[in-house]
Amino acid sequence: MFKILIRVLTILMLALSSQLVVAQDMKDHPSPYLRLHADDSVDWQVWGKAVLDRAKAENKLVFLSIGYFSCHWCHVMQKESYQDKQIGERLNEHFIAVKVDRELRPELDRRMIRFVEAVRGQAGWPLNVFITPDGYPVTGFTYLPRDSFYDVLSQLQQEWQQRHGEIKAAAREYFEQTETDEQRSALVTLPDEHFDKVMDAFISQAMMMADELQGGFGSTTKFPSYPQINVLLQLIESDPDIDSDLLHFVRLTLDVMASRHLMDHVNNGFFRYVTDPDWQTPHFEKMLYDNAQLAALYFDAERIWPKQGYADIGLRTIEFMSDFLEDEDGGFNASLSAVDEQNVEGAAYYWTLSELEQVLNDRELETLKKQGAVPADSSQSFQIKPLIGLGSSAQQVDTNRAVLNKLRDAQKPWMPVDNKRLASWNALVLKALLKAEAFSEDEKMAQKSDRLYRYIINNFIDNEKVIRFAGQSQAAETTLADYAQVAHALQAYANARNDKQAEKMAQLLVKQAFSSYYRNGRWIQNTNSLIPGDMGEWILTDRVLQSPVSVLLETVFITTEPDPVIKKQAATLLTRLTRDLLEVPYHYGSAIMLRKKYHPSTQ
Repeated sequence: MFKILIRVLTILMLALSSQLVVAQDMKDHPSPYLRLHADDSVDWQVWGKAVLDRAKAENKLVFLSIGYFSCHWCHVMQKESYQDKQIGERLNEHFIAVKVDRELRPELDRRMIRFVEAVRGQAGWPLNVFITPDGYPVTGFTYLPRDSFYDVLSQLQQEWQQRHGEIKAAAREYFEQTETDEQRSALVTLPDEHFDKVMDAFISQAMMMADELQGGFGSTTKFPSYPQINVLLQLIESDPDIDSDLLHFVRLTLDVMASRHLMDHVNNGFFRYVTDPDWQTPHFEKMLYDNAQLAALYFDAERIWPKQGYADIGLRTIEFMSDFLEDEDGGFNASLSAVDEQNVEGAAYYWTLSELEQVLNDRELETLKKQGAVPADSSQSFQIKPLIGLGSSAQQVDTNRAVLNKLRDAQKPWMPVDNKRLASWNALVLKALLKAEAFSEDEKMAQKSDRLYRYIINNFIDNEKVIRFAGQSQAAETTLADYAQVAHALQAYANARNDKQAEKMAQLLVKQAFSSYYRNGRWIQNTNSLIPGDMGEWILTDRVLQSPVSVLLETVFITTEPDPVIKKQAATLLTRLTRDLLEVPYHYGSAIMLRKKYHPSTQ
């Protein structure tokens, strides 16, 4: 009896010790998002092999919860469910709960997104997936209210207890089938002379999805959709006689994104997306990658349509990133949260009439009212409409710049910053800064580019390998996108400065990317996945960022001295087509455009 008691106490002490170690890991984790969850009622684990080993030993489902620091609904679900004692007790007893920062594990996130999209029709964040001890997903969903979430936990716990063997087998069979669907991804051939039809199909599908009255794609939630708009913009630049409807749509989209509430008209910068078709109601997270890509997009638009105000939008976006996301050591942080310290969404972006009266004099306030920047019914809090934007007169600019300065200096609570510095996102900023140099009167713009270039070299590259998370090489998985974007940015810098050392490093990273991520003719996006079944893909789609393969291959074509072996491989890869690309070209615009720009048959 005494020996049994000692054994039980030992097990309890080990379990308690394990929980304390995990809690300490969360409190001290370099990810601000994971630290936010350190005091939840849930005993969160950090993703790793030990999670699946423990799941096998205890025969439990893993609850994989993926989110990010600036995500509004992630904060809501934390407050409603993860801080709830009953929810915590049920998760801790019957599941192994894992909290993941999607920005540190983008490939894990991508594969779970793909699974939830397949079983639910759509996906987003927070992304919640239950997986077997072998790593196969069983079911998943996004935000659920507290009571619905509790019911799901109860039902799954009972199902797993009664028929876990059956669930394991079904999950494995389903996942392996969907991950290796050769019919969808099979390579196909098309004579070179018919390639224009592929680009025509991309344009046709993009315009079918286009909102030609209010800009953007779709009829409800609107995202910037940078990869698609960028391809259409390149087509316009290459063909002065392009269809007028396409041209009108691209300009309309650029104009409404900059003049409605996707953009913050006081402090600059773009929000992640809007929840309505006319761009009035944003979700208030501000992501570094969105702002870097959109700054570059508006500089390209200025090159096509000079003196229309597009360069000013790009420069104001650079100003936002410099003011709110640039770290003192020269790198750029990941995002601003959608909620403030009191968990109020968009608090820094709303004003009341009384707040304006404290900041502005009567003449300034009256001027804003006449311009429509303050709504007629201002009894509630509101977002200030554009003060300086596309089409602003010189007089409006002069009058309103002083008003903007007062508003920016007002003591409003600011949104918390996620101070992770990520390789691929900083590379996007460097490319935007290089483009900004052509349109800026600030002599220090080139110095900003040089400073960020040095930061990237010193913090994201170690022994010719890319580190995704500056200063935290073990905390994040480096992906193909990190290699592709960093190499492309370094090559852009080399071309702008005629810097042979930058070019040499860019091409070394290209070579390393081919070596690490191109296997058996397919592309993988990380090298050490704990989720089984990933054979890789022939061509990678555009998502929020351009396809990393398109970015990587372009780096080969814009260098002055490419590796001949790599260049030959890149030229061959330009000709690839898959059934999926032909059926949904909208998601492959950058690959289609790359072939149009660099394949000999299209020159």
